[in-house]
Amino acid sequence: MTMRKWAVRAAPALALPAIMIAAGEASAGGFGLREQSAYYQGTSFAGDAAGGAGLASMFWNPAALSFAPGLSVEGNVTYIAPHASVDVFSATAPLTGASLGNLGVGDIVDNGTLPTSYMTYAGERWSVGLAVTSPYGLVTDAPCNWSGRYYGCYSRIFDMNVQGSFAYKVTDWLTLGAGVNVNYIDARLSNAQFTGFAPPANNLYAQVDGDDIGYGFNLGALVTLAPGTTVGIGYRSSISQDLGGTLGISLANIVPLNKLHATAALTLPDQVTASFRSQLDPSWTILGTVEWTNWSTVQQLVVKSRGVPVSTLDLQWNDGWFFSGGVEYQWDPKLALRAGLAYELTPVPDSTRSPRLPDTNRLWLSAGLTYNFTPQFSVDFAYSHIFGENSPITLSPADPSNALRGTLIAEVNDGYVDIVSVGLRYKFDSPAGTALAMK
Repeated sequence: MTMRKWAVRAAPALALPAIMIAAGEASAGGFGLREQSAYYQGTSFAGDAAGGAGLASMFWNPAALSFAPGLSVEGNVTYIAPHASVDVFSATAPLTGASLGNLGVGDIVDNGTLPTSYMTYAGERWSVGLAVTSPYGLVTDAPCNWSGRYYGCYSRIFDMNVQGSFAYKVTDWLTLGAGVNVNYIDARLSNAQFTGFAPPANNLYAQVDGDDIGYGFNLGALVTLAPGTTVGIGYRSSISQDLGGTLGISLANIVPLNKLHATAALTLPDQVTASFRSQLDPSWTILGTVEWTNWSTVQQLVVKSRGVPVSTLDLQWNDGWFFSGGVEYQWDPKLALRAGLAYELTPVPDSTRSPRLPDTNRLWLSAGLTYNFTPQFSVDFAYSHIFGENSPITLSPADPSNALRGTLIAEVNDGYVDIVSVGLRYKFDSPAGTALAMK
């Protein structure tokens, strides 16, 4: 059998199973991105489904559309600077068991910029809204000569979601909301391909590109318990994505050998967010959020090429949980200050953690502010620092899906994320003082 034919047959089993885990050290559990709003980032997203001046509350709860009367628009830009090192203790080649050394990666995750935008119109009873966001993404990037190269080199997900929602005020204390989501995903990943030669002679590489559009829905309720106190609950449905694209195989990552059609089915998880917001007095407001994400739907990924299953990746993810609390202080009529603390449980178990997604439990610390230049125009600013826990990577051919990937014993450490976000918000036809009254 020629090297070209061997590579064409074997590469799908190695390259494709990671198509859906290209997010790297994402700043939410799994490969999720939580940074949809500078306003709510200032409280570590405490209170994000309970309404507020931030229009992004509709992302978590469509019923929150009713919170800001009139026509409003908001745009946010968030810069995410993650860091995670992978120290390799032991790595061996597939089949031969030859040592691959202990060359790790000093920083396996790349920085990224996340823009989001929102538009809402709230009348006396009916409200409508449109949001463009990016709920998933980020990148892991390792040189393809590192000791874990068979488990991944470069991985990326680009994701864009368009959400259209409406809300109806049933009573003075109850608002219900619903909407639809259209989600586009584009993924690319690469890894070294074992050829049967003793390392480091291996110089075969595989790269997969795939994309798809999926559809989902969102539901929500906003309850006013007392003046200034609201409780919100929102549901975002799962979205089925059938990624289709190409698997390219090359020599030395330069000379193309072949290109195949490949597919991989992925279900993005459904999510429930519950929040409260209570204004204790004209100056102080307390906030909280509990969020559950159904990552346990991600158990296995079956990969097909030309309609034939070629590989199964055993992930065995758990549900994800996020807990946050925050405070807001109205310094004066123009300036509001806020801060928040959160803790997030990763859905990725130690037994299946991959260098393509070195996700760990994390602690959030955030601070932010809103400055109202006029009753209609305001600016939000927020900064967060996320502390990641050190966690192991223990991958071996004991899992049959890793038969051609060898053994990798490593640790993810020095994990952290710095996040800076800026948002602009304008209320076109709000009466004077609305921005402060509805904060």
